[in-house]
Amino acid sequence: MLWQVLAWLDSLNPFWLHFSSFTLMFLEGMGIPGIPGFLPMLALSESIHAGQTTLWEALLSGTLGNWLGSLAGYRLAASLLTRLPLSWQRLAHSRRTARLMNRYGGLLVVVSRTIGSLRTPVTLYAGASHYAWPAYLAFSALGAALHVGVWQTLIWRFGPSILEQFERLQGQALPYLIGAVVVVAGVVWWRHKHKAPEEIEI
Repeated sequence: MLWQVLAWLDSLNPFWLHFSSFTLMFLEGMGIPGIPGFLPMLALSESIHAGQTTLWEALLSGTLGNWLGSLAGYRLAASLLTRLPLSWQRLAHSRRTARLMNRYGGLLVVVSRTIGSLRTPVTLYAGASHYAWPAYLAFSALGAALHVGVWQTLIWRFGPSILEQFERLQGQALPYLIGAVVVVAGVVWWRHKHKAPEEIEI
């Protein structure tokens, strides 16, 4: 199915190909899970090799879409959170989340542009915790430029094989990532359990 969609994208006029890249990157940037943003990147890489467009044009349409999508996600965070479980809403509005965003918000916003599992919660929590708008504007632009710039360039240079290698590396790294998450969760649970009652936040 995905390769049929890719074949259809390949048949598009470069203008519509850039438009599809912008649209998918916009939706991905909002934090909507499961958006196949790599498909227009693959199609654009073939168009670049065929001389129908340029790498810079591909980077511009993808980066602009991802960045504007992240800004839309930030602005819509309050209304989107009301449709999520209460546990997500409480966490998003907690002082702990606000402190985390104030301390590491810039890094989280930049990294979340590339790591899909972080993109949705970071976008929502940034908006819900009222993370500084000028800072979010700048860091999300940097994150979008890095995300689209690195992936579009790699796909243009190496083709679909780079995605296959990335998926293989993800599979190899998954046990270590799960182990790290378990350790961090254990440390957080231990600290919470041994915290004095008056220090526990609601």
